[in-house]
Amino acid sequence: MQKPIPLIFASLLSALITLGNAAQPAHLTRVLHRIDFEERKLGNNEAVPMNWVKVVGPPFPHYVNGRLTNDRAHGGEFSFRFDLNGGSLNYRYEPKQIKITPGASYRLEAWISTTQLQHARARLTGYFTDLDDHPIKGSVRHTEPYASNSRRITWEQVRLDMNAASNDAAYLVIELELLQPDIFKETTLGERALFSQDIQGTAWFDDITISQIPHIRLSTGKPGNLFGKSDPVSVKMVIHDAFTDDLSVQMVVKDAIGKTVYQRSNVPETTVRQQSPRQVELLLPDLPVGWYETSITTSSQGQFLGTQTLTFVKLSQDQSQIVPDERFGLIATDMPFETWNQLPAIMANLGAGRIKLGVWTKMADAERLDPGAFDFVLTKLRSMGIRPTACLLDLPPTLIKKLKDKQTTSDAGLQKTSTTWLQILKAKDEDWHPALQDLIVRHAAHLDRWQLGPDGSDAFATMPEMRLVYNKVYRQFDELLRNPDLAMPWPAWYDLEKNLPPSVALSLPSSVLPQQLPLYIQDLKGQQGHQLSLSLQPLDRNQYSREVQIRDLAQRVVYALAAGVDRIDLPCPFGPVGNTDNPEEPASQQPLDLFPVVRTLLDSLNQAKYVGKIPIAEGIEAFLFDRSGQGILVLWDTGRVGQVRELSLNLGDVPRMFDLYGNDIPIIRPVSDANAGTVHLLVGPTPVFVTNIDGYLAQLRATIGLDKPLIESTTKAHNRKLHLKNPYPMRITGTYKLKAPKGWTITPSIEDFNLNPGEEVNREITIEFPMSSPAGLREIEMEVVIQSDHQSKFTMPLAVKLGLSEVGMQTMAFRQGKDVIVQQIIQNYSEKPIDYTAFAIFPEQTRQERLVINLGPGKSVIKRYRFTKAIAQKGAVIRTGLKELDGNRILNDEIEIP
Repeated sequence: MQKPIPLIFASLLSALITLGNAAQPAHLTRVLHRIDFEERKLGNNEAVPMNWVKVVGPPFPHYVNGRLTNDRAHGGEFSFRFDLNGGSLNYRYEPKQIKITPGASYRLEAWISTTQLQHARARLTGYFTDLDDHPIKGSVRHTEPYASNSRRITWEQVRLDMNAASNDAAYLVIELELLQPDIFKETTLGERALFSQDIQGTAWFDDITISQIPHIRLSTGKPGNLFGKSDPVSVKMVIHDAFTDDLSVQMVVKDAIGKTVYQRSNVPETTVRQQSPRQVELLLPDLPVGWYETSITTSSQGQFLGTQTLTFVKLSQDQSQIVPDERFGLIATDMPFETWNQLPAIMANLGAGRIKLGVWTKMADAERLDPGAFDFVLTKLRSMGIRPTACLLDLPPTLIKKLKDKQTTSDAGLQKTSTTWLQILKAKDEDWHPALQDLIVRHAAHLDRWQLGPDGSDAFATMPEMRLVYNKVYRQFDELLRNPDLAMPWPAWYDLEKNLPPSVALSLPSSVLPQQLPLYIQDLKGQQGHQLSLSLQPLDRNQYSREVQIRDLAQRVVYALAAGVDRIDLPCPFGPVGNTDNPEEPASQQPLDLFPVVRTLLDSLNQAKYVGKIPIAEGIEAFLFDRSGQGILVLWDTGRVGQVRELSLNLGDVPRMFDLYGNDIPIIRPVSDANAGTVHLLVGPTPVFVTNIDGYLAQLRATIGLDKPLIESTTKAHNRKLHLKNPYPMRITGTYKLKAPKGWTITPSIEDFNLNPGEEVNREITIEFPMSSPAGLREIEMEVVIQSDHQSKFTMPLAVKLGLSEVGMQTMAFRQGKDVIVQQIIQNYSEKPIDYTAFAIFPEQTRQERLVINLGPGKSVIKRYRFTKAIAQKGAVIRTGLKELDGNRILNDEIEIP
């Protein structure tokens, strides 16, 4: 029997094995260190594995221990077992055992198994130290706390990717931990937080591997990763890796809908520098306008090493700074301060005139992190015409700690809310006034707009204490600034109260339909003395497709502008994408897939004034904007999703049509209509833009309409006024012709007009129709020919609604065997009782009538009809209606037989 090797020789043998590995060819040395706990065969008969040291001291009691065991293993026979007896447990692999190279990246992997734990969790931790064994600040990384939820024996692999960014990094240290919640759970209660613990519990660790992996940086060399129309698109890849011979690289480029548009494997040797870091520039083919995601996946000997991603946008135009429009703002309160220096270059390509930044958050005080950089960003933005709004989302960490240290036990309840601002209600003024006053005074020259709390918060509407917080903070602003602009977040579905401050940041959820926005906005604008900004949220991508989300957001912006909102705040269309293996490197701001859409909206409507809606065709929404005499038309079809309609319009000589990405859409110009300037447009449910149109002609269309679109369904003739106004800077003459619906009569149907600039005309017309005309929308076709500096001609619909103002009726029909049942719901909208006769007429059957007597205001009644042996063909029409008992009002309806 072989004698056990003494422990000192076992340690030396382990070190020689590791050193020997380091001398092997590159394809063998990517795994730097492996710990499998199979140490009994090396002569280690101790309870603790070699080179592992127990961490002792609060919260790690000395009586809780770990040991080598063979009762459970992932590979081989042995593993490292941790047993709880209250408290937590931590074992550290001795420092200076794993030497590393500064700048290189490393992957730590381990397998963990646990008993069912209710509160405690196991995890793997890693960090770097210098040559003197001092931990490198900020290098500590943890895996997610893990516990098995099954009684069966299961093993979970955990992984950490780390980058030795510091030049002082010399060694890698790893720790195995079995922890109670007081160590890994976050809380705002500090030392007063109480957590439940697991007194008993076990965790096993096995097969720990430390590998060197390539550290890859992707970039485009373009601010914000934005490429102009004529720019060649390329992605630059820098690989920091000591071992490059066996490295395999695959590049995949996908568009916004996830379709692969380009794919490439491996790296051309001619473009690679053999030393580390290796620099590669990959030139992509010419891509259409849009948003793209590039993924770089690396592997070695078939083993996956990691994936890096980068997003970029191909713009529809060459890059040029867009004049900021102060109506548009971006909500960038989640943007980390470390990336603010990227803002000026990105904002120059958007056209937003405002941006909200999180100056105070629970995690950071932007000013104190780097005062010089803070001042530079504010100054640069203001020089570009962009006004920052400083958002005080929460008390910053220094104030939280200061107030918490002075907090009494009775105040601890204030910490249970999601905001830390409540702490100032019971704090002394001298504890928080100086920090706020210093922020206000120092930056008053570049910050004139402020906000307390995040957009979308309902705290001020639901918590009276938060209103007290606002009052205390506002008093500090009022002492230092004249008429301070400090906005209070307020959800739009809460009524605006009389004692709200002058500045209110309203938020509308995506559940409010775009066409409902004007109703909310008009109601809010009726509140005097409030400066309102409206934040618009897109639909949830988890519930709606990307196309629906984009269409919905564009319609919201157009409806809001048409309703006269002065400030519209949109979600930030760019976000941080950082390296997962290096938390110290600042994340880069990369465009999200909404970026090109937001850019098109802001660029196309930049400085544009809403003129009015243009009647084009039933189901078509068309909004006209004017920018220095240039007409901009935004239109879409409100019909079924996916449906595309062809419209014939007179838009001038050189109209341009493009989609939400800025892609040009071909315009059909029929030869037969060339002289009249008529073009054919294909319009679907997603908004499109038409520019370079005859703005005066479009404005003339927007002024045409009837004074009362609702026509009472009575036997008498109805008088209406047709109005139009001359928007041209010159005198115009012309003729209009009115074509009535079939069976209707309009008098007069032809009229001439002669108008000076700005002059308006109201012509009286008489409308008559048959008593059998069903209620609902009708269109009067209006053909207009005008003479100005040249002749123009267009046709447009005048929509009228036939019905009764005091009575509403809804009809439905369904089959019951061989019978057809017809049901009427009759509603009284007036302020007095009504008396009508209700009727239903089925083809080739006797007319049936019901009496509606003394139906009170706001009341409704249901009338039913049964037509037996109803053999009429499916799709035939049932006529229903109401006739006033003492008067000439009548209301007709038609419904198809099911």
